[in-house]
Amino acid sequence: MKRLLFCLIIACLWGNIAISATTVPHIMAYDLRVAQSGNDYTFTFFANTQPISGKLLFHTISGESLGEYTIPQPLQSGDNTITIPASALPSSHTTIAWSLQLSAASNPQFGIIYEGEVCTRAYAAINNHPESDYFGYIYLANRKGVGLCHIHAFDYAYQPTFATGNDYITFNSTGRPAIDSEGYIYWPDWGDLKSGITIMNPVDYSEKQFFSGIQNDDNGVWYNSITNTDLGSSCSGVSIYGSGKNTKLYAMNEDIGEYSQLTKKGFVIYQIGNEDGTISRQWKTAPTQVIAVEDNNTNGNFAIVACSHGAWLCQHTLTNQAGTYALMFYDHQGTRQYASTDATLINGSNGAGIALNREENQLAMVNADGNILIFDITWQGDTPTLSLRTTYTTTFSAIGSIHFDYAGNLITTSGNNFGGSKDDLRLVIYSTPTDSNTIVVPARTSQHIQRSGTGTSHFQLLFPDESTPTKILRNRHLYILHHGQTYTILGFQE
Repeated sequence: MKRLLFCLIIACLWGNIAISATTVPHIMAYDLRVAQSGNDYTFTFFANTQPISGKLLFHTISGESLGEYTIPQPLQSGDNTITIPASALPSSHTTIAWSLQLSAASNPQFGIIYEGEVCTRAYAAINNHPESDYFGYIYLANRKGVGLCHIHAFDYAYQPTFATGNDYITFNSTGRPAIDSEGYIYWPDWGDLKSGITIMNPVDYSEKQFFSGIQNDDNGVWYNSITNTDLGSSCSGVSIYGSGKNTKLYAMNEDIGEYSQLTKKGFVIYQIGNEDGTISRQWKTAPTQVIAVEDNNTNGNFAIVACSHGAWLCQHTLTNQAGTYALMFYDHQGTRQYASTDATLINGSNGAGIALNREENQLAMVNADGNILIFDITWQGDTPTLSLRTTYTTTFSAIGSIHFDYAGNLITTSGNNFGGSKDDLRLVIYSTPTDSNTIVVPARTSQHIQRSGTGTSHFQLLFPDESTPTKILRNRHLYILHHGQTYTILGFQE
């Protein structure tokens, strides 16, 4: 009851919210859990729309299929509970990983499935990491004015769970955030006065600065005075790619400092993944890699999206021409492999919103008119080729950030305060047309099923006199009786 009241209070402070009844979302499931009760197993999950069918998919930790269970009863939008007997589980393994497959009605149209009012300039990110306890959570920074930025959090059901108060003063001018595989949120600050990257813990929303050094509030550059090293600077956007030891933090870099380890209006990469699989969230050396960006705009307002091939950049510009290309791609070596040279295809980008889907074969971006372009991508090595799939007309002039959620719905923040007649300031989530509305979501490792096996183990016991021993299976131990002697095989499972 307290949580519901808290959510209602924040919703009232936040503004009106609405969920479309006509547009079907790309179906998604969150908070997958399983619990054993006697000889039964109960599975629970949240569905974002009405499923028409569902299956439990069982597999090994490495992904080898162990079978499936078709859910017989009707499912619903919201919370679902399914109870099955232990006999329905695979019998050959004691550790069973599982996933949930759901299908929903097709969606014939581009439309809004959620909208909520915000103020002035806002940027958001969504947690797309199934292993995280905060999978599906959306985090939004709402800049109400210079030096006045509020942070909001929403759960996977789009219910508000957290909001900073009026005395919150961490940021001067927040940029586009990113989330690592453990759920930590990285908030860049584009303003010189409070530049840097603030990392927020999703559990208690505690904060700490990524850069360990001295901040020059005249130009926004962080530096290490002991090693004479520039660390980073004012930042309009960050992106994170990889997990564990392969985690990399990409950051747009607006300024250069005294020690020349940075590049003005380029981007830098920090190898924050350690060999032991942990993630470093404190940095006191030069960036791992520094990449200069050609044809950058004077305002330095870039969004960056990292992927397995390199990094996409989108810059705020109302034109698209040499010197101010709206969309670019750089490979891992820092070579530009794509620039949006065709102004009839991309006429600019009002707000610089850009997103890449999980499969890295679709890109969404805002054009100069505030509409969303969807491109199909084909790759030849690390060189992309873009083909325009469709253009979606929005009611907004500018879109500052775009993200695909795990299922393919589009999370956007519009009304970037960059001008235009259509601005209506909101966090808006869209669904795009789809004929095959099906998703497979893996359960977290903590939700793997641990049980005693019931299969048959084949082995041969050899005794010197070749006599036949007697086998007794009791309490998961195998007892072998032979000529009055008892031999015990601990932990044996038949």
